[in-house]
Amino acid sequence: MEFKDKIGTFKAISSFTIRRKQEFYLIGELLEGSLNINNYINIILNSSLALSARISSIEYVETANDSKIYQLIIIENKFDEMNDILFSQNVGSENIYITLSGED
Repeated sequence: MEFKDKIGTFKAISSFTIRRKQEFYLIGELLEGSLNINNYINIILNSSLALSARISSIEYVETANDSKIYQLIIIENKFDEMNDILFSQNVGSENIYITLSGED
């Protein structure tokens, strides 16, 4: 799948949600390009379909016994359904494409 406004590639390690806060999280590392607030993540569903969501915040995470510093992408969801959809994708060990545009 091609993205005309792709600006980066993010290697997701894992994903999780905090339902009370209505937030979805992706932890991983930026492989190439850039990653900024208000960019969009694009989770590939099949060869012609992707799920996009706007990045609300980015944090940096350190874990015990690992010298790498990972990025934590935070997606705020005003609707429980969107949070459920993102969480059900079980994103982990895959590339997520970062674009300038997408659908909220």
